Amino acid sequence: MLRLFFACALVTVLAPGLMILSVPPLAGAPVLVVLPPWADADHILRAAGGQAIGPVAAPFALLAQSEAANFVQSLHAQGAWAVRDGASLARLCGAI
Repeated sequence: MLRLFFACALVTVLAPGLMILSVPPLAGAPVLVVLPPWADADHILRAAGGQAIGPVAAPFALLAQSEAANFVQSLHAQGAWAVRDGASLARLCGAI
């Protein structure tokens, strides 16, 4: 019974974050860019035609934006591990 309680609690806590991260990124909207820790985030964003938004970046991720139609594909080509919709997350963090 205790395991069931913890499982339900874990799902309740993780579900909103998983839903936010499962939304595909939209062109022109903020995106969450997940990078390897050794990557130069500024270089990757410049090469992909975008810029960071928000006051700080996390160790493995940052919020970015670009008007380029192929921004997501360019980020992947530059070495980003994942690119997800960042508009909801940016609103929660107060970045937009």
